[in-house]
Amino acid sequence: MTANEQLRQQWAARIAKYRASGLTLKAWCAAHDCTVHQMKYWLYKSKTRTPSDSTGSSTPAPATRFVPLTVAEQGKRASLVLRVGPAQIDLYAGFDPRLLREVVHALAEAVPC
Repeated sequence: MTANEQLRQQWAARIAKYRASGLTLKAWCAAHDCTVHQMKYWLYKSKTRTPSDSTGSSTPAPATRFVPLTVAEQGKRASLVLRVGPAQIDLYAGFDPRLLREVVHALAEAVPC
């Protein structure tokens, strides 16, 4: 194994450890005695390498496939629940504050304390 191949393997291992750590790039580099510049260089280099660079084979990488995705609408959830006596009002983003004041005023008059 050449010195270049050894260096690539060492940095591939470092990159794997960095990605698994959950740390920021700066924090990981400070804890592992390397510069942010070095890590960015090797991260870039690892993204631009072709599969034949690392394995020696000329087999192309599998093509990217796009899968259709359907997003189901979830029911609106109240962003605020307001209780006045036995009444409950579920408020959503964009509610009319003037209407809310009128409803609360009407409820307050109707419900004895």
